[in-house]
Amino acid sequence: MTDLPTPAKPSRAKSVVRVVGLVVALVLCVAFLVPRAGDIADAFTRQDPWTLVAALLTGAAATFVTFLSWRALMHGAGHRIPFRAAQRVFFLSQIGKYVPGSVWPIVAQADLGREHRVPAAQSVAVGMLTLLVSCGAGVSVAAVTVPFVQPDAFAHYWFVVLLVPVVLAALHPAVLRFGLRLASRVTRRDLGTIELRTAAVVRAFGWAVLAWVVFGLHIALVLVPLASVDLRVTTLTVGAYALAWLVGFLVFFLPAGLGGREAVLTALLAAGVPLGSSASVSVAVTSRVLLTVVDVVFAGAAVVGERRRRAGIDAGSASVGSGDGPTP
Repeated sequence: MTDLPTPAKPSRAKSVVRVVGLVVALVLCVAFLVPRAGDIADAFTRQDPWTLVAALLTGAAATFVTFLSWRALMHGAGHRIPFRAAQRVFFLSQIGKYVPGSVWPIVAQADLGREHRVPAAQSVAVGMLTLLVSCGAGVSVAAVTVPFVQPDAFAHYWFVVLLVPVVLAALHPAVLRFGLRLASRVTRRDLGTIELRTAAVVRAFGWAVLAWVVFGLHIALVLVPLASVDLRVTTLTVGAYALAWLVGFLVFFLPAGLGGREAVLTALLAAGVPLGSSASVSVAVTSRVLLTVVDVVFAGAAVVGERRRRAGIDAGSASVGSGDGPTP
């Protein structure tokens, strides 16, 4: 793997399209949350400020670990994007999940990746594999945690377990290459191929498992002001969030699984933790708002960082062009 050359600067038209897309995604995100303003206000009145801060930071950590999983696959595919640039590609693309449909983050990654000489087909392949890895890790985490603390959970969500063999098989690089060849024939376009080492998939899977564990700790922290949180409850929150995310992911026509994830998480918490249904709803709503804030902050930080980087490059170029560079 080799480092990529200096990223290309996007055209003004493309920059405008990106800004419009970002604004649309944020507007849709707000539009889906505004009707729930009453539930959100009630949820936050139940919380302690310090646990809210801790839950926010833990959610940010889990989101960042998810980025590391994607980055491991990108490296495995032979594209070593600089760390800050990789953050910009990933975190900006995540805002696309607030647009109904599950493909927009991958579309955004393909667009942003071109600036770093990553072919669109490779970005799409890595984005798809990242979702498969997340699903595989999520199913695995849920399967080894939820049944031990809530044995009847899969009686209602048995269909998620059917994803285990499919997802784990799809994680093999050979299967992904076959999928790309098949897609090329169907679309009559050369989507290229991807050479990905198994070790890269294993690393990405490990990061994804860690991400689900940290997301579960995030839920446990939101629970602290409302119920007694012990090892059993924490184990439940880890598996419950992973299972809820998987169900939300299947509801692809809703932005970021909004509604589907909360319904499953609420049901699992209400059945496994001694607190009322309204408190369970409060936990799910609080988590949704906090993780949305994390997505927006990470995306905003990526934009600001990129502007500063380009301003520094432009300032350096102007200095060299005027002959005011440093004396040798």
